[in-house]
Amino acid sequence: MATLGAFHAQGREPGSWEPIENDAKAIAQAGAFSILIEAVAEPLARKITQSLAIPTVGIGASAACDGQVLVLEDMLGLSPRTPKFVRRYADLGPMIEAAAEAYAADVRSRAFPGPEHVYDMRAKS
Repeated sequence: MATLGAFHAQGREPGSWEPIENDAKAIAQAGAFSILIEAVAEPLARKITQSLAIPTVGIGASAACDGQVLVLEDMLGLSPRTPKFVRRYADLGPMIEAAAEAYAADVRSRAFPGPEHVYDMRAKS
């Protein structure tokens, strides 16, 4: 994303593969211990994974990679825009918003903190 500026799938046409493959090989030859493949068509991700001696980690590049990663905020439903390759495992955004609103209301009404949430003075010994 940093290079392209947005989420755009790469390698969807075989004619575009060579520069991506060359970059992956150059990264491996430079001494990287692994490579992240993001938003790349499955056949290209598979080809890169099979051609490298180092592990590949995919984010939107299919199960053909050696490992997988997702952005936590995306998979928990905290991001406003979810890329196609993300599976949401929860929708915590509304729950967090409701909790923050309840907390703010309790603070404003002085219902929080209550006596059970503060420290008493210690008795002199």
